[in-house]
Amino acid sequence: MIAVKVAGRDELAAEALAHKASGRHVVLIGATGVGKSTVLRALADQVAAEGELVLRAAPVEADARLPFVTLIDLLGGVPDAVLARMGASSRRIAELALRRRDPAGGPVDTLAVCLAMLELLRLTGEAGPTLLCIDDLQWIDPASAEVLTFVIRRLPAGGVTVLGAERVLPGHGRRGPQLAGAAELEVGPLPEEVLIQAVLDRVGGLVGRPIARRICLLSGGNPLFALEIADGIRRGGVRPVLDQPLPVPLHLDALMRQRLAVLSAPALQLVRVAAVAHRATLDTLTRADCPDVVASLTEASAAGVCDLGTDGSVSFGHPLLRAAVYAEAPAIVRMSLHARLVEAVDDPIERARHLALATARADATVAAALTTAATLAAGRGAAGVARELSGLAALRTPAANVEDWAERKLAEARYAHRAGLPEEAIEAADAVLAAEVPRDTRVRARLVAFESAGDWIGRMGDQVTAALTEARGDSVLEPQVRVHLARYYAMGLRSGEALAEALAAASAAAAVGDHRTELLALHVVLTAQSRLGQPREEILARAWRLIGEHPGLGESAPMVTYEVAWDDYEADRWDAAYSTLAGAVITADEAGVVGSLEPVLCLMAVIDLRRGRTAQAQAALARVQQISAYAELASRDRYLIVAALAESISGSVPRALSLAQAAVEEAESIGSAGRLITYCHLLGALRLCSGDVTGAAETLSQARLHAAGRVHTNETTRLLADLIEALVRVGQLDEARQIMPELRGRTPVGGEPVNRALGSACASALRAEAHLAFAEGQAEQAAALLTQAAEVYRGLGAPVELVRVLLAAADVQRRGRRRATARKLLEEARSLCVEAGASVWLSRVEAELARLAPVRDGVSTLTPMEERIAALVVQGATNREIATSLHIAVTTVEGSLTQIYRRLGLRSRVELARALGSGQ
Repeated sequence: MIAVKVAGRDELAAEALAHKASGRHVVLIGATGVGKSTVLRALADQVAAEGELVLRAAPVEADARLPFVTLIDLLGGVPDAVLARMGASSRRIAELALRRRDPAGGPVDTLAVCLAMLELLRLTGEAGPTLLCIDDLQWIDPASAEVLTFVIRRLPAGGVTVLGAERVLPGHGRRGPQLAGAAELEVGPLPEEVLIQAVLDRVGGLVGRPIARRICLLSGGNPLFALEIADGIRRGGVRPVLDQPLPVPLHLDALMRQRLAVLSAPALQLVRVAAVAHRATLDTLTRADCPDVVASLTEASAAGVCDLGTDGSVSFGHPLLRAAVYAEAPAIVRMSLHARLVEAVDDPIERARHLALATARADATVAAALTTAATLAAGRGAAGVARELSGLAALRTPAANVEDWAERKLAEARYAHRAGLPEEAIEAADAVLAAEVPRDTRVRARLVAFESAGDWIGRMGDQVTAALTEARGDSVLEPQVRVHLARYYAMGLRSGEALAEALAAASAAAAVGDHRTELLALHVVLTAQSRLGQPREEILARAWRLIGEHPGLGESAPMVTYEVAWDDYEADRWDAAYSTLAGAVITADEAGVVGSLEPVLCLMAVIDLRRGRTAQAQAALARVQQISAYAELASRDRYLIVAALAESISGSVPRALSLAQAAVEEAESIGSAGRLITYCHLLGALRLCSGDVTGAAETLSQARLHAAGRVHTNETTRLLADLIEALVRVGQLDEARQIMPELRGRTPVGGEPVNRALGSACASALRAEAHLAFAEGQAEQAAALLTQAAEVYRGLGAPVELVRVLLAAADVQRRGRRRATARKLLEEARSLCVEAGASVWLSRVEAELARLAPVRDGVSTLTPMEERIAALVVQGATNREIATSLHIAVTTVEGSLTQIYRRLGLRSRVELARALGSGQ
């Protein structure tokens, strides 16, 4: 069974399918709009795609008054052939109940309907696995509910299963029909990173990530509410303003207005103050001069507006209810309430915010207070809050005071950059550039934009040139601009020019004591030296000395440690690289720098994947996703390519190909020629391993063109090896032979020719030579070369790459009719896959083992792993229990069961249990 992909709900979907596969009914429960129906539809569609009969119904509230209407909708899709197998009297009753026959005579007895439906569904289940998919179980009419409860309790297990969804309010139980033995799975709030992206997609550029996150928090993770707010913004067609409330879904707004209408004036005033306050407490409300606080809160609680928690805080139950109260109050009333709270709160940041929202006019005093509060928030590590306060400060700055306004917008841009919000940073910087400001202010605005652009600097050559013209002669600003010019050159693989500019920038920055710019320049120097194959020890020592002498440079330390780790990684010193990267994570966490962790975590994930630690790799990728929920990554190409690698090992090959293609397209869009080599290489390798040898040869040839003229590295050597294998497999032996001397003559940075040196490049070269040798009829030489490659990978501790070699070696042995040797190699490969959690590769290994299996009575025997899985199915184990018992992924169990069904001519685990249980 293929895993169902529902954004943010993969684990829930997998659990539901596991219960269904074990014969249990499943009911998804949750609040209105939380996404139950989306998951339900995806699951039902997947089950239908696998050939199972799916009968569906989705009753609405009005249906609850109509007898048997849900039953009619649900069973309307039962094939006529099944009805034809029923007894005459039962068929007549079923057709009457389902309105397939005109009623005649007296009313039908309810018990008779129950018995007829029991026979109908029993016959349907015998004809093949059947799923009853019912959305909104709470609206099933009583007559249908009675029949379904009766029937489901008496049906044999496995033939017919129910998959339903029901709206359940917090603190309440289910109202729908009770299904014996059903698994109830709660559908909770959608993960923030998924919901933020959904909101951004819906509003089409009208909001950035901070507002999108604010929408998600306001919705409580409910996708329906979040998208309704987004739709309100889209309909308005105007970007939300910092000091204005977001639109509240109309039905909630109307509900809250009804509840507020019954409150007395003192209670209404208290509720509004509580909504305006950032954290309302009894003490805050008392200091804000709310009359008779306890009595007013009691009245508000009785009306269902808000309540008092045990910790003394006032709660609205759901963030949207608070937002509805806030939006309901007229703007002038909200401002007066903010003014009252200025003196009622102690925190200077809260006080400044209330001060800003207490007026709609420009005010120099208010702007200055907000600037001070922003500095305080930044000192607390809350760069996002500092950015918002600086934006409010600029908004409240008098129009005549352009210089102060520009400085506050620049502060907003810098804080946005620190908070990992590049679009907001660039937007604030662009606002400064659009104004009449001094030359040095323009340069500083450009610098913030360049830093925030990240990898997009490769498309900003004109802007960098303009900034250099404006900064020329300024001893402080010119070196800062030159660093970005060096970055621009580096993105275009103009490594010599990048090195020269970065060295000049580092020297100039050091001369004026600008150590941060010096370190940034040294980072570019290290990158350029690596590409040019130059020694880096001297520059590394200088960079580490700077970091040690100036603790404030911790923000840039992860970049330097990443360069060191990359050197170790390229030289196959994976443990050293991993240790360095782990230190970089600690440094970044201590510095509170979000964006700098992304490349570090991605490289850690790559090492984990090559080491066979798929769970650790997924954890690193999950952290990158978590970062992206709070901060917008300048470009997601690194994450995409590593996610593609992870999917190719323990997920879905089509998904891996899609992710790799997206990474290539993003690298092209930002002008990153260097990354295109890596990304095209992986995309080609994925196509090669998936069997698309023609596409692989084309993509790998493209990667080779991107790498032309670059210094030889282990990475480019592995690229050539994969290209040769692709050319051999596509039948272009002459082209492969032409490239082979280049591969043999390559010398990695470490020294010896790769066909003699130990390392992953050596193993790749040996594998490529083996494929060519075998194609030329030299099977013994091919086997010997693959044996050498396998030994290298064993020494490196690279199980996935070792499995690839073992598969090739087993193929050589099988074709040479040495089946026992081939099986031994494949058994080793299978053990490696199981231990590493490499479910994709495990499926390939199992398929090769199946080719070696003897044939009895026209049916291939099962592989040992399939035999173990089948035995556990007979014992009644679920897919998840089987996966735990055998230490493999649930997706591997599902894939193996599909193979077992196909091989044995069965359609379900029920048939499998019957077949094996009866000794067939």
